[in-house]
Amino acid sequence: MTAPTSTWWLRVSDGVAKRITPGGLLIGRFPQCDVVTRSPSSSRRQALVYLDERGPRVAVMGRGTVAVNGAAVELDQPLDDGVSLEVGDLSLEVVREDASGDEDERSAVWVLESADGGLFSFSTSPFRVGGADSDDLRVEQWPEHALTFRSLGGRLEVEPHVDATIDGIEVSSGATSRLRRGSTIKIDGVGVKIVTGGDLGTGSTVAIEADAEPGARAVRLEFLPRGGRLHVRAGGDEQSVYLTDRRCDFIAVLLKPPPPLDAGDFIPDEQLWNRVWGKQPSGKKTLHVLLHRLRKDLDRVGLDGAELLERAEGGGATRFVLREGARVVLD
Repeated sequence: MTAPTSTWWLRVSDGVAKRITPGGLLIGRFPQCDVVTRSPSSSRRQALVYLDERGPRVAVMGRGTVAVNGAAVELDQPLDDGVSLEVGDLSLEVVREDASGDEDERSAVWVLESADGGLFSFSTSPFRVGGADSDDLRVEQWPEHALTFRSLGGRLEVEPHVDATIDGIEVSSGATSRLRRGSTIKIDGVGVKIVTGGDLGTGSTVAIEADAEPGARAVRLEFLPRGGRLHVRAGGDEQSVYLTDRRCDFIAVLLKPPPPLDAGDFIPDEQLWNRVWGKQPSGKKTLHVLLHRLRKDLDRVGLDGAELLERAEGGGATRFVLREGARVVLD
């Protein structure tokens, strides 16, 4: 049995509710908002209710009053089940519905490739890799229990217990990352690679290049008074996620870099620093942390963050991966 999962709703009136998603529900006087208020005291875009990794939150976008259970919200705050959200003339209720998650899941098999070319499969979760005899796979050059892999719903996540580099990004101990076929994890210069994996019978150790073409077919960045919503169409339906200010700025530079660079090109770290943090570089670690969090934002909506936000080999630059002829819009 899997752990219960929750679906969050914003109840507008009896029998009418809208699902809260990572892309968010925009509330305001603007007719194109997801929930429209007639109150003249509210802004055209007054508030955004969205899901982050911890649950629903409300972010104030305009000058009008936004209140939770009668208490005014200054910038943003989390929302609990059953609270009342007041925006203009609207009184909305936040509702959580839990699913038991009893549905059967097929076993997932993953294959790791070691530095010397050896292939090792695993289907148990958790699966520990490190330098100890008690690890499920021993890599003698690594500290004991260096990595813990977990297979969740056909996806693979890893939690490093020491500082590591995952797909070119420095990741601190304890920070969980989603992996994909082709992901490489390095510790002290020694790496392992995810060759293939997923539902039993779907994987193959034939070249990864046989996978579907990577990258986005269409990207739209919708600017809001605070941050923006990123809409991405990759393999299937369009997926949307709300990005806070600095994360939105980072994506904006990748999608509209200074000339002569174009969207999809690798953007040097120095230019990202200048546009996102100002002319004083804030350091490689700060950039890596922001990129890691952006990848997780994309992962949460079913996109492949590590595939779409790619670091140059050896570091020093980042790009948003686009397919040939991809449509990019900033508005």
